[in-house]
Amino acid sequence: MRIVPRRWNAEVMAMVAVLVVAGAELLVLVLATPGQRPVISGVLLGSAAAVLVVFGEVWHVLRRRGRRGRLPRHPRPSGEAWFSAEALEGFPADGVRRWLVGPDALDPNRFYAAWMLAGHGRDVRWIVRHLDLPEEAVRLLVEAARECGGAGC
Repeated sequence: MRIVPRRWNAEVMAMVAVLVVAGAELLVLVLATPGQRPVISGVLLGSAAAVLVVFGEVWHVLRRRGRRGRLPRHPRPSGEAWFSAEALEGFPADGVRRWLVGPDALDPNRFYAAWMLAGHGRDVRWIVRHLDLPEEAVRLLVEAARECGGAGC
């Protein structure tokens, strides 16, 4: 099935409708007798006000519905707040300690992220490629996560 983009968005359609209605109102006022013009003008003003209220309410509802699908903007947690104690339960700290100490130590948060990803089923190659960690360390994390039964034992 071919998807064709809409050529007319809602704002353009609303503006065209307003221009058509305004043109019709002017035509009615021009063709009306001078005695009928005040009554017709009152009816047209009342109907225009009602249309404006309805349009405003529809616009408000559509904007609220559009916002509902977005994620709330909360400040991002820093550091270890991403990884709770429950999520890191079963983490093989002793096994990865050699990569966490020394002058060339790697960031522990990358290992924690690898632990979470391994617990959610990511394989060794994927984690090594995306987190740039030693394959041996990632293999250790993936095996521990499988034994543990997922992220957190």
